[in-house]
Amino acid sequence: MFSFLKSSFWSLLAVGSRTLSALIINKLISAQFGPQGITLLAHFQNLITLATTIPSDGINQGIITYLSGKQPTDALYRRYFVSGILWQIAVFLLVIGVFLGQHNFFFGAFLQPVNAIAWVALFFAGLLLLFVAAYLQALMLARQALRVYTILIAITSAGSILFIWLFLKPLSLPYLLLLYLGSQAVTAVVAIIVVSRQGWLAYWTWQDLNKPALRNIGKFILMALTLLICTKLLSFYVRDLMIKRFDLYQTGLWQAMVKLSDNYTVLFTSLIGMIYYPRVAALVRQPAALRQYVRQVFFGLVPVIGLGLLVFYVLQRWFIILLFNADFLPGAYLLDYQVLGDFFKMSAWILSYLMMAQARTRLYIAVQVGAMAIYVSILFWLVNRYGLVGVPMAHCASMVLFLVFNLIFFRKLIF
Repeated sequence: MFSFLKSSFWSLLAVGSRTLSALIINKLISAQFGPQGITLLAHFQNLITLATTIPSDGINQGIITYLSGKQPTDALYRRYFVSGILWQIAVFLLVIGVFLGQHNFFFGAFLQPVNAIAWVALFFAGLLLLFVAAYLQALMLARQALRVYTILIAITSAGSILFIWLFLKPLSLPYLLLLYLGSQAVTAVVAIIVVSRQGWLAYWTWQDLNKPALRNIGKFILMALTLLICTKLLSFYVRDLMIKRFDLYQTGLWQAMVKLSDNYTVLFTSLIGMIYYPRVAALVRQPAALRQYVRQVFFGLVPVIGLGLLVFYVLQRWFIILLFNADFLPGAYLLDYQVLGDFFKMSAWILSYLMMAQARTRLYIAVQVGAMAIYVSILFWLVNRYGLVGVPMAHCASMVLFLVFNLIFFRKLIF
């Protein structure tokens, strides 16, 4: 466990800068726009996630898996490099089509006080740059260039805070959200310069276009598509449903608690994604070494997760006031089941990442679909019975079942 944390130094710095940026932006938005502003910020961030889940959790995970340990001059590197680019283009065009085809559902909450055409055009421009930045960051992670990656993330985080702070009052919230997207996407310019100078861009021809490479990355896309539908799109739908069932204020209180959860969860997922996942992907064909590493991380990290969440729960009022303000304290009761569910979720993720590393496409899809069905069934029952607190209760109950499944399925790796 110590060696895992020691090797995570640059990853922790990258995640720390990103998390600090998110906390400060939440504070600025909540101070200026209140719970309603937090609701729209969460909705917008979820919208970005819907658009970027397949590239980030699908294509780029495949790129990291297949480019790790290879040189840009290798034929295999070139094949996966160009396959990744072609998949990125295809997904971006698909996102445009889907979002425009259902524009009321995806953009309806943001377009009422703005010029709709201009807002949507700027959104897609920023999204394109975000696709580019994420792909180049995947190349950095494949090369384990964590120092360069960390500096890039720090620049992005500082830029986001600066832009939001400067234009917090002059701009309305929908345009401020676009500025937030733009500050994230501008990283692409810096990333292109860095990756080009390091020589990590492969020089390829159309002869490097390879069907097996496209098919292999396609497996990761299928898993990411399942994740998109079963978690990201579901989250967007649930939030939209809560806005209609309750109101922006009540939903904002719940979303503030979810944002507290997201801030420490992203710390965990980023660390796992940058250090743990590339390592287990490299050890897939070495069963003994894989078992030793997974056991080390699981039994070392789970107590740390529990202790960290316990400290957060005890100091929850202080965190709410620090990161938002006292107006959000009435929503503290929603944290009880949220924090408990997060413990089960993060513990399960240590094991569930193995499905992706082992490219168990059918299993991954079946698990995600089953988990979604269970969650939705529990959600509607608990919300009808207990009101808004039923949402974190459903989260907790579904994560218990998710952890139990992973413990049973991967028992030979950890017991």
